[in-house]
Amino acid sequence: MKQKKKRQKDPLQFAANLTAAAALVYLGVAALLRLGAEKFMQTFNPNATLNNPIAVPEWVLGFINIIMPALAVLAAFFLIRVSVAKTPLRLNISFRMPRDVRLWLFLPVFLGVGILCSVMTAVFQRLLGRWSGYSVPDPIRLPQDPFATFLYFVAVCVVPALLEELFVRGAVQSIFSRWGTWFSIVVSSVVFTLLHGDIAQMPALFLISVLMGLAAYCTGSLALGAALHFAHNTMVFLFTLTEQRMDGISALAFIVCLIVIFALGSIVCVMLIRRLGVMKNFRRIPRVYDPKNRQSRLERLAKAPVYLIVMVYLAVRALVPLWK
Repeated sequence: MKQKKKRQKDPLQFAANLTAAAALVYLGVAALLRLGAEKFMQTFNPNATLNNPIAVPEWVLGFINIIMPALAVLAAFFLIRVSVAKTPLRLNISFRMPRDVRLWLFLPVFLGVGILCSVMTAVFQRLLGRWSGYSVPDPIRLPQDPFATFLYFVAVCVVPALLEELFVRGAVQSIFSRWGTWFSIVVSSVVFTLLHGDIAQMPALFLISVLMGLAAYCTGSLALGAALHFAHNTMVFLFTLTEQRMDGISALAFIVCLIVIFALGSIVCVMLIRRLGVMKNFRRIPRVYDPKNRQSRLERLAKAPVYLIVMVYLAVRALVPLWK
């Protein structure tokens, strides 16, 4: 009798399951680090927690806020990197700066989009708060100590800009890129959005992630996307700092001035981009057709068990606050 041919593993399903496993590693490591951090904080006060850091120095909290997300993201990234080492899947890990300096005109445009996304998020938060059990997450309380404030800046702005781009664009988007640019950008953006968890922020996060994914594809590097990510987070950090350090009227006036500056800057840069014809230099995004496997890519994703379970779990986790 002829031996039956072994069914070949679908590399798309492998990439999907690997991405889901990396997401679980990220969540698991973050949870373990959170427990470890609270145990450490209880050496300062037995009742200290991350939400109520009694007697814990501000600079200690700053270092904790840097270490926890950094180690969690790095653990997820290295799982993917090690797992694809002996497969046809490849990671795109390059931080070389774009040769065309005109590409930096997109940075003010991105900040303008970020402002619109912040407005959209605020509207969704208000609507969800009125029609469901959703409550707006408490903003980060920035410390008074300058050094501790700098550590919070590193945790909020620098670490996500570098390490999240390394994981989402450098790893996840890269391993899906062989099945199409748009496909890889959308799948990686869905993972990026769901991992953040807040349902009111998800539409804005998805749009921002797609733009950073396009930046990674068009430049072949993570540098521009990381710069956009850093600029957006810095803008939000600046708004938070203004609200917490200035009185109500002065803070409102300053924030309005910043919004006007960012908005005008984005409009001017859009005009320059059109006038200089920067968009014409971008390579076209090709369509991908795989004649060896006629199943649609979405169908193959749905048949990846680990990916399906983890994505459903993340979606349910985001929806739970609506009924609290």
